[in-house]
Amino acid sequence: MQKLYANQLATQLQQGLAACYLIFGEEPLQKLEAIDAIRLAAKGQGYDERLSFTLDNQFDWSQLHNELGAMSLFAEKRLIELELNQKLPPTASDQLKQLASSLSPDIVLVLHGQRGFAEVSKLAWFKQLQQFAVQVAIYPLDDRQSRQWLQQRARQLQLQLTADAFNLLQHHSAGNLLAARQELEKLALTHPDQLIDADVLADFLADHSSFTVFQLGDAILAGEGPQAMHRLQRLLQQDLEPAIIVWQLQRDIQQLHQLQHDQQQGIALSQTYKQLAIWPKRQPLYQQALQRLSLSYLNYLLQELAAFDRLYKAGKLADITTALSHLVCLFLQPVPRTYSLQQHNDD
Repeated sequence: MQKLYANQLATQLQQGLAACYLIFGEEPLQKLEAIDAIRLAAKGQGYDERLSFTLDNQFDWSQLHNELGAMSLFAEKRLIELELNQKLPPTASDQLKQLASSLSPDIVLVLHGQRGFAEVSKLAWFKQLQQFAVQVAIYPLDDRQSRQWLQQRARQLQLQLTADAFNLLQHHSAGNLLAARQELEKLALTHPDQLIDADVLADFLADHSSFTVFQLGDAILAGEGPQAMHRLQRLLQQDLEPAIIVWQLQRDIQQLHQLQHDQQQGIALSQTYKQLAIWPKRQPLYQQALQRLSLSYLNYLLQELAAFDRLYKAGKLADITTALSHLVCLFLQPVPRTYSLQQHNDD
């Protein structure tokens, strides 16, 4: 059946409920709202009973199979939800494959989890069910999509935000849609019929931004200094291991180094992008970085990363946050080499 993105589900539900929904992805709010939308649609079509199960090592499969096999003569229409943990028990795959033969018109079955859609869609049980199911792929939003999501949600809540207020809200809540929704809902209660500018929002807003190391990499590649430093700060506040941040920086710099080298050798960038598995959506970010970082400067960055790694592992960095900020700043824009981690005294 259909494969949809989260924002396409409402249209499908208007056309009628499917027998099965497979909802997977790493962004929690979109997944939660997709499930809520199915619950509301099911309620409106007479599926008055809702049963929720969580698949773990102690899960009783007989209970689920009994519910799926209950005859409609003795049971109401039911919405049955099964949440899958990241790691499934050994017998789960065979049991999940059997669900396809248990579907009936009196039951809507929803399987959901936070495992990445691309990963879970390759599994045998998923392929067994997908011919009967609407598949909803949940992906984190990029900066442009996040801005559109904020604007749409503000309109739904009849909020009036200036462009500067949207910039501030996105800066503070990017990567955490649940926190952004909560802030917008509180704003709707406390600031109805009021034009909200950045100053008003700054007084109101708590910092809920949550990022991944990949989002930090994107901001650095794009040369967005304030955004990159903010994301670095938030990652460190989230107690992310510094070695993971350095791994991301090293990976991006090594890829840029190969792109810059190949380009100087007359090799088409498209060929190197393909070799490095850099997808078209991210290629403009690398192109921006290539325009400002020469091959010799990329060599210097790799040397600085090696110095950080050596000093960090030896426990000789007095201020890790300053050292990481130094690396990010070097990546954002070539600067005079007045300070270098390579000058650090190991003694």
